[in-house]
Formats: sequence, C-alpha cells, structure tokens
Amino acid sequence: MLVAITGTPGVGKSTVSSILRRTYRVIDIHSYAEDHDLFEEFDDDAGSYDVDVEKLNESVMSEDMEGTVFIDGHLSHFIDVDLIIVLRCDPRVIHDRLKARGYDDKKIDENVQTEILDVILYESVESGIPTYEIDCTHLTPEEVASKIISILNGDADGTEPGTVNWSDRMDEWF
Repeated sequence: MLVAITGTPGVGKSTVSSILRRTYRVIDIHSYAEDHDLFEEFDDDAGSYDVDVEKLNESVMSEDMEGTVFIDGHLSHFIDVDLIIVLRCDPRVIHDRLKARGYDDKKIDENVQTEILDVILYESVESGIPTYEIDCTHLTPEEVASKIISILNGDADGTEPGTVNWSDRMDEWF
C-alpha cells in the first residue's frame, strides 16, 4: 500500500514521518525529486524549484515497493497512491514554525492562507483517492503516527475530510 502524507509546510509531516520510518519505508518526496534530477527551474516568487509532478509520479511509480510505503511531502498527494493523509495545523502554529525556519513574511502568509483555505485537502479529495485529515495542533508526533496507523487498520473515526475548519481565522490573514 502506498500512502501519501501531505499538508502545508510546517504541519509536522517530516517529524511524523521520522517516527513512521522506524517501522516502515518512507520516501521524502523532496529528497527523491532532488536525487532523481526532477527539479526544474527555480521559481523566484515561490522561493523553490518547480517540479513536474507527472514526471515525479512516473518515477516514483517505477520504484519497486512492497508492503506499506509512505510518501512524505507537500506534493505527495499528486502521486498515484492508495490513500492520502492530510496533516493539518492551526495557522498560528504554522506561522510560528515557518518564522522559526527563516521563511520570509510573504512565504509564511502564502502557506498560512493555503492552510486556512484547505487547498491541499481540496486537491487531495479531488483526486478521487480515499483521503483523511488529522489535526496535529494538540497532538504529539507519536500520537499523529498512531492515528495514521489506526487509519490504515480501518479505524478512521474523526478523520473524514472536512473535520478541520480554520475559516474563523480568515480575518487575521486576509
């Protein structure tokens, strides 16, 4: 089973994936794209390299994968996975985490707004692939990893798309 762990930068994808990596194979999609020379030109506005997601998907899907494999990264929901798990987090927490990472204000605002508007959740649901969401705001990374394993085991209560709603924060960020 191929499982995407996606979400806005700063929600905790990499931290949770490091826990899952103790038991499962986890592919960091950013490192994978870099290692497989899938970066295209640098986008000055976005402050990152563009990635052709079709080429990325083709490359990942050509890998020999057995058992449960997690794809970690904010582009992972564009891969032909069996299941998508969108990690969510309070926009204020995302703001503080990205600020601590040295993101500029424009990039921080863009990512906070992406979270408030459910952009990654929407893209994931629109793919037609079974999608779940987990609010990580008040959970430890171990608790999030445990919820992910519960979803894989058929216990998805409270993780249906649409359970997280940050719309009451719009006035702060728009």
